[in-house]
Amino acid sequence: MAETIEHAIAAPPIFQAVLTPYRSMGRRGMFVVFGLMAAGSLLVTSLMYVLGAFPVIGFNGADLILAITLYAMNMRAARASEVILLTNDGLTITRTTPRGRRSVVTMAPAWLRVQIEENAGSNPIVTIVNRDARHIVGADLGEAERRDLAEALRGAFARLHSPRFDNVQTRE
Repeated sequence: MAETIEHAIAAPPIFQAVLTPYRSMGRRGMFVVFGLMAAGSLLVTSLMYVLGAFPVIGFNGADLILAITLYAMNMRAARASEVILLTNDGLTITRTTPRGRRSVVTMAPAWLRVQIEENAGSNPIVTIVNRDARHIVGADLGEAERRDLAEALRGAFARLHSPRFDNVQTRE
């Protein structure tokens, strides 16, 4: 691990992106929605109890538990991330699953390029390609964000392949 940190310090980043799935509601909003769902469920359950429709009470509770479980799974999936780091030494893609497992992919910088695969009726697929491998990036992003990522990567690869040198003797 120390070698990786020293390596990252030695090579300053040309491009870095941290990609996470978008979630429109945070933890506070989740508790507000769950509170409203529980209040509505209690109201319906009370009404069904008064009317004598006891089987509805069980189904109502099951619906509430199912909704909470599915939303909790959705929020857990939001912990996934993808970090793309480009330096003069190469490209590193670090993916973290919702459970915290990491996988790291490194690619040599010489032949890097970005491809966008268009499929009718679905979001485009952004792929980073070199001579040896191809890796899909930004799978959790929307269409506009994927296109922005592809353009940013193209610009970063262009800066990597055609560096500008600062010659002190040519300064005025």
